[in-house]
Amino acid sequence: MNLSKKFKLALLGGCALILSACSENKEEALTYDSVEACTSAGVQDAATCQTEFEKAQKRHKEVAPRYARANQCYSDFGYDRCYRSSGSSLWLPFMMGYMLAPRGMTSVYTQPLYRSGRNPNQFYTASNKPIGAVSASGRTLVRKSAVSKPQARTRTVARGGFGARATSAGS
Repeated sequence: MNLSKKFKLALLGGCALILSACSENKEEALTYDSVEACTSAGVQDAATCQTEFEKAQKRHKEVAPRYARANQCYSDFGYDRCYRSSGSSLWLPFMMGYMLAPRGMTSVYTQPLYRSGRNPNQFYTASNKPIGAVSASGRTLVRKSAVSKPQARTRTVARGGFGARATSAGS
């Protein structure tokens, strides 16, 4: 096969991959920056808002991006938006919000949300998946891959670059 045909096949394959990612199904989720915001939105009751916040906090300790040095974390999340994890030398970003499922839905996993230093008005999951625009009620549509159960982190980020730009080293 000549080089031109190989290039065309690679281009077609890349286009198909991009199109399938763009057409990924979306799920409705609720996102809030605090229990109070969740409660005042009136979509969930106060007990549910509190319980789901506590789940997100617990999950944050398992899934948050981890950094060996403060400046690496600050580079991705902004100055003073990171803290040293108790009992370790690792730096983690602060949890800036949480995502939960609307009443009766079970396909959305409660999880912590973060805000990057480059885009502080946008929520991101621990795996750097952006969360869509959020309405006053907290409702948003997110890609199905962003609402899946987050995986526990076993590695630290070795240099700046939350998400796709990051490389990792054993913790």
